[in-house]
This record gives sequence, C-alpha cells and structure tokens, in this order.
Amino acid sequence: MGTQLNPLSACIGVLTQPKATFFVLKKQHNWSWLAFLLVMVAAILPMYYYFHVVDFQWYKESIIASQFSNVSPSEQQNARSLLDATRGIIGTVITPFIMMLTLVSIIAGYLNITTKIDPQNINSYGDWFGFSWWVLMPSCVGALLSLGILFFATNGQISFDAISPSALSFIFFIPPTSAWFGLASSIKLETFWTMYLIYTGLLQWIELSRQRAAIIAITPCFIIWLIWALILMF
Repeated sequence: MGTQLNPLSACIGVLTQPKATFFVLKKQHNWSWLAFLLVMVAAILPMYYYFHVVDFQWYKESIIASQFSNVSPSEQQNARSLLDATRGIIGTVITPFIMMLTLVSIIAGYLNITTKIDPQNINSYGDWFGFSWWVLMPSCVGALLSLGILFFATNGQISFDAISPSALSFIFFIPPTSAWFGLASSIKLETFWTMYLIYTGLLQWIELSRQRAAIIAITPCFIIWLIWALILMF
C-alpha cells in the first residue's frame, strides 16, 4: 500500500484502512495539506449552502422564537435587525475557519503533551498538527450527508441542525428550546470515528499500549460531555 499511496488516496485510506495509512503517513507529514483543505471545506460548505437554500425569513423568526421569546418586543425587533442573510453567509465562512484552526491547534497541543510518555517519540507539535487534520477526515462524510439533505429538501424551512445530521440533536429531534440541545448538538457520530482514528494513529506513530492510546483518544470529549451533562442536571 505504501508504494501506491499519495495525498489523495491517503484521504480515502485514513477512513477505510487507517492502520496501514497512518503507518505510511508517519513518514509523510507534508501530505496533510490536502486533509487540511478537505476538512476546512467540510466545515464551511454545508453552512454556506444552508444559507443559500433556507427561507431566511422563516429562519429569522425561528431564531427569535427559540432564543428571544422571553424578551420585550422592542428587543426582539433589534435582534431581527441584526439577523442579516449576507452577514450570515460571511459568518459561515469566517467562523468555521477560525474554529477549526483553534480546534486543531488544541488537539495538536494535547497530543504533543500526552505522547511524551513514549521516550522514543520524536514527533514535534507541527507533526501532531498535521496528524490532527487526518483524524478529522470523518467530518467530510458528515458534510456529504448534510449536503444531500439540503439538496433534496422540499422547501426552505430547514432546521439549522441539517448541517450536522449525525448530531444527537438531529437524530433524536431535540428542539433548540431544550436545555440539552447544545450538548446533543456537540455529540456527533463522526466524533467517535475521530476518536478511533486517534487511537489507531497513535499506535502507528509511537510506542504505546492499546489501553493508553484509548485513554488519550477518548478522554477529552468524554470529560467535556460529562461536565456539561452534570451542569445541566444540577
């Protein structure tokens, strides 16, 4: 597989044959530019397309109803004036770009620190920064599913959740007015796929036990979700 692998096939291989692909990527750190581009497109395109197909007046009123129902009519009107389609489209490009760079920077820093337990580990922060784009490749699958839902929508009254069809909020029809909506929106099926890719990639890149690799892969998300759930419960 290694002799046939290239940046494009690696993007597919990391999803279909992660063990063999990460083995090759250990010596091909400069290939992560393509994973970066694809993950960024996956983060931006569904949101961008959403604001092109949604009935924006309906979207605006749904936001007012879910987030500003307890304020005065004048405050609601001020909120309406701030909700602008052009501004929304621009925000869908800038915000995901900044958020993804921030997320990957944090993941890379976390992996750079936690993998120091392997004395043979010579990977730098930059290496883990590239690694982080590879493990986020499942987001491309989620983006394709989102684009399909948006494309085949029969009218413009489409829930914003449609851009994250693998989120628990979408799967279990949790409304934006629910206190659990934010947490449910953050738990996506591809996140578990990403955890598996981190686990698999770590075993190929450094000398770790399976147990330690699993702990490194799953700990951050589960701690965040647990604390979030406890706050909502108490």
